[in-house]
Order: sequence, then C-alpha cells, then structure tokens
Amino acid sequence: MKYRILASLGGAAWLLACAANVKAQITVSNAPVADAFVRASDPTHNYGGAGALEVAGSSSTNIMNGAATGAMDSFLRFDVSSLVASFNSNLGTGNWQVTGVTLQLTEVGNPNNAVFGSGLGGFQIYWIANDSWVEGSGTPASPGSSGVVFNDEASLLAAGQVSLGTFSNSFASGVRRLTLSLPASLLADISNGGSVSFFLTATTDKIGFNFNSRSFGTVSARPSLELTAMAVPEPSTLCLLSLSVAALIAVRRRSH
Repeated sequence: MKYRILASLGGAAWLLACAANVKAQITVSNAPVADAFVRASDPTHNYGGAGALEVAGSSSTNIMNGAATGAMDSFLRFDVSSLVASFNSNLGTGNWQVTGVTLQLTEVGNPNNAVFGSGLGGFQIYWIANDSWVEGSGTPASPGSSGVVFNDEASLLAAGQVSLGTFSNSFASGVRRLTLSLPASLLADISNGGSVSFFLTATTDKIGFNFNSRSFGTVSARPSLELTAMAVPEPSTLCLLSLSVAALIAVRRRSH
C-alpha cells in the first residue's frame, strides 16, 4: 500500500510537471520576398512587378474579349529564416519537425486585364531547388526583361523539382488555402532556414487561375506561406514513458 500511494503521488506530480512543460504546436507565416509570372506567348519578357500572378493553360482565353492568352506559369520565393528562428526559440534549436505547410493565395475570379486567362481547371505546385531566379520589374502593361522569363524555365527546373500536390481553382474571388505535401527535399530546404521556391503550372488546358501577388495593395490579400512545427520527440511522449517506468518500478517493489 505504501508503494502504491507513493507511486500515485509521484505519478500525479510527474504529470503536473509534464503538463507544465508540454509545448503546443507552433504555426508561423510570412509573405514572399519575390514572385513573378511568365508567358509562353511572350517568352523573353519578364512580368515580375505586377500586382497579380497567373497560372494558365495553353487553351486559356480572356473573359473580357475571348482572345487566347496561352500558357502562363508563376514563381514564388519565401525567406523562411525568421520562421525557423521562431521554431528554434520556442521548441529548441533543431528540436522540431515541420508537420504542415500551407500556401495561402487570394484568387481573383474575373481579372480585369486583357493579358490574363480565365477558366476552371487544375494546376500543380512544385518545390524547386533553384532559388537564383530574379523577380524583375515587368508588368502586363510594360513587360520587362530584367528578371525571370518563360525561356528560363527549362534551366531553372533542371536543378531539381518535386511535386507538392495538384489543386484546382474555383473561378471565383476568395482566399484559397493549399495544403502541400511534405517530401524530404522540401523539409530539408525549410530546415536550412534560407530561401524556398515554388513553381505553379497548369495541368489542364483551359484553366485561368489569377491571384494577387506580393505587390498587391492590400497586405492581407497577398500570398503567404504558413508553417507548423512540433517538438521532436514530443515532450508528452517522454512524460508518459517516464511515468510508465516509474509505475513499473513501484509494482516490482511491492512484489518483493
């Protein structure tokens, strides 16, 4: 009986101590440091300074005039150093793992610009290893050549790419939260605490997915990358293991 009481008191005290030290999962987010879209119909000009980004299929048409717009792809780059620093500060340096990655975009259902295509369809998001692409300063009204262009895609993607999932637009204005898969290449890139780049491209011919860029006037409507991480191993797991060992010792003492 003495050992049982001590075990119960010790277990309760340990659980309280564990509860005080268990850290909840942490979610942090930030905006891109660079983004741009590129056009197959204008493969040598950059569109990095526009207030919008686009993913369009080869048969996409403009909703205003019905004209063909052609394929368009988008690039986004995030600096995750501050997010990693937050994980290290709250969970312990290197003592965490990313459990969720979400890309939030604000879709524009009917873009008021003759450059952009409109239509419901699918698109794919890739993690790409090459972070060297330049946003540039081109806009739909005045395309530039100082940043990434459509003709750069082959060399940029050759450095390495991994699919993070296939999605579809809604052809309506509103926030789209896209939960990405967690391949080892993406997780390693995030853990390094530097730049992380994404490439968005159409998987259906008639899609016209238009969304706000980092240059859009309303801050809350700009793209954002959301990361969730938890401590490794989880403190609660260690607590339960230790408590089980303590209970086993108490039982063995009673048997002697």
